Amino acid sequence: MINLLISFTLNVGERIDYRAKYSFVNVGSMYLKVEGVEVIRNIPCYKLRLFAKGGALGINLYEDFISWVDTQNFRTVRFYKRQIEPGWNYEVTIDYFENYAKYDEVKAGRRNSKVFDIPKNALDPVALIYYVRFIDLKDTILVPYHMDGFSGYAKIFIKRKERCEWLDIKEECYVVSPILPMDENKAKEVFGDRGGEIIISSTKKIPVKIKLNLVVGSVIGHIVKMVGH
Repeated sequence: MINLLISFTLNVGERIDYRAKYSFVNVGSMYLKVEGVEVIRNIPCYKLRLFAKGGALGINLYEDFISWVDTQNFRTVRFYKRQIEPGWNYEVTIDYFENYAKYDEVKAGRRNSKVFDIPKNALDPVALIYYVRFIDLKDTILVPYHMDGFSGYAKIFIKRKERCEWLDIKEECYVVSPILPMDENKAKEVFGDRGGEIIISSTKKIPVKIKLNLVVGSVIGHIVKMVGH
């Protein structure tokens, strides 16, 4: 559960840049950024963005995820997603309320509206990446979560530990792959069902590598630059 006693402080302007690969092909760049503070439905929110764009060998990639999270209790207030992948073109804005989420989506050129029940203080995938900074990863944490029609409590835990080297830093890193419990004997991985995961610096608590499994294939981001942290 989200601990409301935590001080959820982020540096506006912080940006982490990654080199992006689609499967085994270098296709462009990816970044995580704290873009600012905006007011959504009278709620001050951090605007958090995960963006990836590129193309090579006939593969075009465009992934734009924007999360607005309450600066006080770090719950998602709004989420925007725009995806252009081989065979997939999708755009959606999701407004998160106390116990439901309202979708306004465009898929294959057709607009649609949906409403889903969600747990209180639910997070989206981008908010979850940032939320990891504020918790002790040595513990298993359950966090309310909703995305793509799936609701539940994401289980955050250390999948494994491994040595990593990033920006001239060598250290032990934590591999985290949040799991969303669904039906009995089933589970959905938050960052993709084929091994999506984030590798977290044990000292800075930032993702030094991100693997997101998409509709087709996967995109992997390797950190190359960090400012404002």
